[in-house]
Amino acid sequence: MAENRSTKTVRETKESLYRRLEELESELEDTKLLYETTMEHGTALEEQLVIQNQKIETIRDKMRKYLSPQLYDALLGGTTDADTKKHTRTNLTVYFSDMVGFSDLTDSIEPELLSEILNTYLTRMSEIAIKYGGTVDKFEGDAIMIFFGAPVFTDDVYHARQCALMALEMREEVFRLQQKWRHKVNRNLQIRAGMATGICTVGNFGSEHRMDYTIIGKPVNLAARLFQAVAPPDHIYMSSPTRALIDDEFEIKFAGKHEVKGFHNLVDVWELVGTRKEATSMSPYLKVDGDHLSLKKVDLDLASLSDLEREAIQKALTRVLVELAVPRKQE
Repeated sequence: MAENRSTKTVRETKESLYRRLEELESELEDTKLLYETTMEHGTALEEQLVIQNQKIETIRDKMRKYLSPQLYDALLGGTTDADTKKHTRTNLTVYFSDMVGFSDLTDSIEPELLSEILNTYLTRMSEIAIKYGGTVDKFEGDAIMIFFGAPVFTDDVYHARQCALMALEMREEVFRLQQKWRHKVNRNLQIRAGMATGICTVGNFGSEHRMDYTIIGKPVNLAARLFQAVAPPDHIYMSSPTRALIDDEFEIKFAGKHEVKGFHNLVDVWELVGTRKEATSMSPYLKVDGDHLSLKKVDLDLASLSDLEREAIQKALTRVLVELAVPRKQE
């Protein structure tokens, strides 16, 4: 009897173990099914996230092309401390420029070539503006408006200095682009520019359907008038407040008192020629003595020129071209 009870106990234990094993196997299958379902669902979610991130990045890339870097950072909650929901009054340095005779050029060349020239020009000018921290406000055809001091403000001298350096490099870049365009168009494309410094109102302007982050104020009007009605080709004109901020670093000449539309009194106008460092350094190619220029005979092996030599020649030729742009009165 004892043996039978022992056998029965072993059989019951084995049966219990088999049932438990079957339960565990069933639970394992359920767990596998749940895992596979979760993985499939997770993969689907991950794919959706990837697609959404790609869409967001595409939108951001488009926004980068329509907004200045400073405003882009501010709108996306970057490190800038700009509030684009209200208007502020800030001391800014404003820059305007356009290409001389570009309107006439539009009627004489094919639209594809016109688009290539304009897009190349605006791309290079924008890259230079960004390099010096300028906020590219707008393009109007071939005209460019840039300002310094918003949405990120440093100090007045710094902004005026950066604007002046930008203007000089833009002019030099246009001289380089002329060489590229010379075989495509039958004229030299030149720029003229105006700079002004003063209190502007900056913020969002527009309607509920279309807003622009831009600036308005007297300095904006003055900078626009200086290049539109006053500055000759290849020249950079500025207002007295701008000149006062940067006079110790740059070579600046008095360009006379001018009647400027929208201003009751004659306006003192100054010409930005270059940096004082360039003016005082001995150039191996050019000597300047007042209104007298002495340009060394240039006989160069272009393939062997160093970067420093190229830069020195470019600056010397730029100065000559600028001085030749306006005829001097005969004594």
